[in-house]
Amino acid sequence: MTTTTIEAAEPADAAAPPRRSRTARRRRVLALVAAGAALLAVGGLGAASLVKSPAERAAQAAAAPNSLITAPVTSQVLNRSVPARAVVYPPAQYDIVPSSASPDVTRLYVSKLAVRTGDAVNSGQLLAEVSGQPLFALNGPVPAYRDIKPGSSGPDVTELQDALAGLGYSLRSDDKGAFGPGTAQAVTEFYRRLGYPVPTTGATTQQAVDTAQKAVDASRQTVDSLTAQKKAGQSSAAQPPTPAPTGPAPTAGAPTGAATGAPAPATGLDIDQQLTAAKKQLAADRTALDKAQAVNGPMVPAAHAVFLPTLPASVTAVNGSVGTPATGTLLSLTSGGLSVTGQLTPAQAAGVKTGMAVEILVEDTNTTLKGTVGEVGAPTTAAPTGKVITLGGGSGGTGGTSGSGSGAGGSAGNAAPGAPNAGGPGAGPAYVPVAIAPAAPLPAALNGRNLRLTVLKDNAGQPVTAVPVAAISTNAAGRTSVTRVDAAGNRTTVPVTTGVSADGMVAVVPGVGAELRPGDQVVVGR
Repeated sequence: MTTTTIEAAEPADAAAPPRRSRTARRRRVLALVAAGAALLAVGGLGAASLVKSPAERAAQAAAAPNSLITAPVTSQVLNRSVPARAVVYPPAQYDIVPSSASPDVTRLYVSKLAVRTGDAVNSGQLLAEVSGQPLFALNGPVPAYRDIKPGSSGPDVTELQDALAGLGYSLRSDDKGAFGPGTAQAVTEFYRRLGYPVPTTGATTQQAVDTAQKAVDASRQTVDSLTAQKKAGQSSAAQPPTPAPTGPAPTAGAPTGAATGAPAPATGLDIDQQLTAAKKQLAADRTALDKAQAVNGPMVPAAHAVFLPTLPASVTAVNGSVGTPATGTLLSLTSGGLSVTGQLTPAQAAGVKTGMAVEILVEDTNTTLKGTVGEVGAPTTAAPTGKVITLGGGSGGTGGTSGSGSGAGGSAGNAAPGAPNAGGPGAGPAYVPVAIAPAAPLPAALNGRNLRLTVLKDNAGQPVTAVPVAAISTNAAGRTSVTRVDAAGNRTTVPVTTGVSADGMVAVVPGVGAELRPGDQVVVGR
């Protein structure tokens, strides 16, 4: 038996490894070729960016085009002016220091405030109440320096009478400058209108009136008794002699019949003589009563009245509140408007004259106020400032009794006084003070401000063609011109003649045949 050995056949992919190796090599070659192509492309782009044409190189090497700064030609009035600074301050500040008008007041406290900072004050207006006593404003040039009482006379009485008459109160038949019954009645009515009891001259003068009145009554009784006796038929012829008194002699100083109210005893005179003497005594007693009444009655204590020369005034400070001690200045008022003083250097002041127009610029509100130069002073280093006048603070009257007025307590916040020296140069370089007369009263809010002042030295009168000073060019021959630029950027040199200049602008007149109109653009810089 033949044995046949059959060997297993080899797998068909035994030769596969050589084929895979060739495929991988091909792939690697293709990848290398692609990478090389990419590198060549990038290199080509980089090389292309470095290659420039002559035109491109010239464009990059050329300077940047010039940029022009232009401004419009205008038509306006030009004023040759002097710019400076000015200080605003009150010509007079009145510091009111309360004082007592009554010996019954031992301490001064603010019991009422009737005004606040910024308020306007008119004549007859209540300002405050201190320990029940009113403090009011009246129009008058001289501050109160004494209590004004019945029987007083002088310019301060005239001042009071004028103030009362200005408020509509009648003085009746009182002479000017004499405090009589008409003035007393006007004072009474004024205090009643304020709502306060009328101050009087006090118990001493009233007692004198009462005593004089009793003497008059007694003398009148004596005259009436003697008159009745005479009418009853008692004649001097029938009157028996009066025997001499047998009692002790009257004590020195003992009251007579006129003083006691009993008829005068017979003194050996007939009834007619007694009646004549009694009538003479009555006349004397009436004269004494008139004198006592003339110095008794309503009065105006100096501690109550604040006389100010110009009203209305403005309250610039309230330094207290209800319930606090009234020590020092309680109120500060300014009267007569605000003053303005310009501060010019000596060079600026040259040529500035009285009457020149000025403009005052309130810079934070851009408000322009008009005025004129009032006076040009001598160089100084002292700060511009007004007067500070203290009113009150004395001991008040000693013989008067003030009614203890009442009223609901008010309140007002404290405020700092106005600062008239604000903005002044102090002891700095010398300047020329120029007093300014505003065309209209300045607002109270400008008190203490430092403002821009422009003195208008010259006026072109009519609008002129004007360009900025920077637009003017001058050549070597001294001829002036401007460069006009149209909408397309074309430039034209326009010869001009210059005129007045102010605030950075100058008037120009184009040369013969040249044109320059408002609205054209001219070169002012590059």
